[in-house]
Amino acid sequence: MKFDISKRLQKIASYIPDYAKVADIGADHAFLLLSVAMEGRLKQGIVGELNKGPFENARQQIEQQGYASLIDTRLGDGLAIIHPEEVDVIVIAGMGGSLIVQILETGKEKLSHVKRLILQPNIGGHRVRQWLHHHRWQLVDETIVEEAQILYEILVAEQDITSDAYLDDQFGVEELMIIGPILWKKRHPLLRKKAAQELMSKKRILEQLEEGKTEQAQQKRAKVLQELRIWERMMTCLLEDMN
Repeated sequence: MKFDISKRLQKIASYIPDYAKVADIGADHAFLLLSVAMEGRLKQGIVGELNKGPFENARQQIEQQGYASLIDTRLGDGLAIIHPEEVDVIVIAGMGGSLIVQILETGKEKLSHVKRLILQPNIGGHRVRQWLHHHRWQLVDETIVEEAQILYEILVAEQDITSDAYLDDQFGVEELMIIGPILWKKRHPLLRKKAAQELMSKKRILEQLEEGKTEQAQQKRAKVLQELRIWERMMTCLLEDMN
């Protein structure tokens, strides 16, 4: 039986190793783990939801599909729903980067035996990369998925590996956290489109901050301008690669 899920969730599912014990935090209707279960690839699943409504939706969907013995539904905040050493893989997808970082930071004591994190920030991917780098999680893959004209970044990180995604001749670590080091190394086909969107967004923000006279506004303007320059330089490098 095949479960029809979005292109974004299909890509996230492809990063889940076969026969893993997986927790999906903020799983909504539990479509992701149901899909992996229906492929016969799930050893054990946990669906976590903070709010009662989505929790009930997930629980009912799992029961209707006949996977209640394989996928447990739990009501609670972030990683508080899992026990130490209970899962191999944690998925946190479909929320802002700052919230993903908050969930990881609050529950970091649960991560010591986790082998893989699969993270899909809707915005603020650089914040997620910063947290991973600071806590010695190495990026092993990154991709961008386009769905309904929206670009979604997916980050995959593991512990206890020696490779360093941030080694690059053209950009430094802080710059690559903004761009995405593996996206850059792969010259991902959607990276140019992402850069164009980022440039438009930064220019709009700069226009809005133009009238700001406070020190806070000036500091934010300087930061946005710095990010704008990084994306401009990356776009230039991409265009040079094409020539």
